[in-house]
Amino acid sequence: MSKPLEGYKVIEIAQEIQGPFASMLLAFLGASVVKIEHPASGDLSRWMLTSLIGGAEVKNPQVSHYFIAMNQHKRSITLDLKKPAAVQVVRRMAESYDVLITNYRPGVLDRLGLGYEELLRINPKIVYAQGSSWGPRGPWVTRPSRDTLAQAASGLMAQTGMPHDPPIPAGIMAADHAGALSLAAGIFAGLLARERTGKGQKVDVSIYGTLLAMQGFEINYTSLSGQEPLRAGISHAFLRGVWGAYKTADGYLCLAGVDDGRWPRFCRILGIEHLEKAPGFDNIGRNVHGDKVRAELEKIFPTRTTAEWLTELNAADILVTEVADYKSVLNSEQARVNGYIRELDHPTAGKVKIAGNPLIFNGEIESTATMPPELGQHTEEVLLELGYGWEDIERMRNEGVL
Repeated sequence: MSKPLEGYKVIEIAQEIQGPFASMLLAFLGASVVKIEHPASGDLSRWMLTSLIGGAEVKNPQVSHYFIAMNQHKRSITLDLKKPAAVQVVRRMAESYDVLITNYRPGVLDRLGLGYEELLRINPKIVYAQGSSWGPRGPWVTRPSRDTLAQAASGLMAQTGMPHDPPIPAGIMAADHAGALSLAAGIFAGLLARERTGKGQKVDVSIYGTLLAMQGFEINYTSLSGQEPLRAGISHAFLRGVWGAYKTADGYLCLAGVDDGRWPRFCRILGIEHLEKAPGFDNIGRNVHGDKVRAELEKIFPTRTTAEWLTELNAADILVTEVADYKSVLNSEQARVNGYIRELDHPTAGKVKIAGNPLIFNGEIESTATMPPELGQHTEEVLLELGYGWEDIERMRNEGVL
């Protein structure tokens, strides 16, 4: 298969999600990614095992679901970056590599002699991608953070949940993953700018800034109106009624609005033709101020199964889908045929389904996944590529560099 980033080489000095997920997206697109890990600890995600979540009796208790999710299609080398010789290895890599990705706190790599200005002197065309929690400037630059804190500080947590609930974080690491997508987008732009200008680029992306950008619809409302929006509840702060989840006889389905063109068909399927032109059930009434329509729908949807409703509603082009759990997602034909769920042949777990690649180029879809690397699996291979000899490698091992 042809890949758009084939030939590009990436250094990853990163932990957990934002940096590793961004570099994995580049690897999916053909880039050669070398992951630099500490010889003793490696990426912290290696140690998040299924048994830590599900207990000792869970299937595959010694497998890290976390590490697999962030590190497919990479090579791993071990370097103790507190050792000058290890820093020198990275500097040699920078001479011929195209991108460096990190989500260590701003300033950490600078103190090691691996900051942007330093690497730019080594390679004037390098794209240096700094992921962070809070951004490159301001009083919070060195403040520690994780996904949940960015959700809290950005306003997302305050808007999530039912009106009388405490602030609730998203059920996934939304900030870290969104920040990784922004970081990858910045790298693509940096590479394009480099191709046009011949000059290296510095990309700064924070998970906090990404979440603020993602909430422009809601934040701008407060700026313009002077009011905080209502809690999202089971739909959205601004979109209620025929929006969000509804209980059926055997599960839940989710609606995403019913416009004027679809409303007559919707009323016919649900047997509420008498409400089609009723006061308070116009487009604004049912989509924005939707308490009346929700009360009606909450009585009707539980009378049939999710599949029965979906058959009729999808045939009528209504914006609707089932509310799927993860077991359903893993068995989704839609996810499988697009490579969003793929099969991994794991040496311990055997053949398992895992989340795949969301990016498709030229219609080429991979149905199988590649194992993430063992800690330091490619250390000798990469060092030999850089021109080190076996005696150099043995010496560095003896000195604790590798």
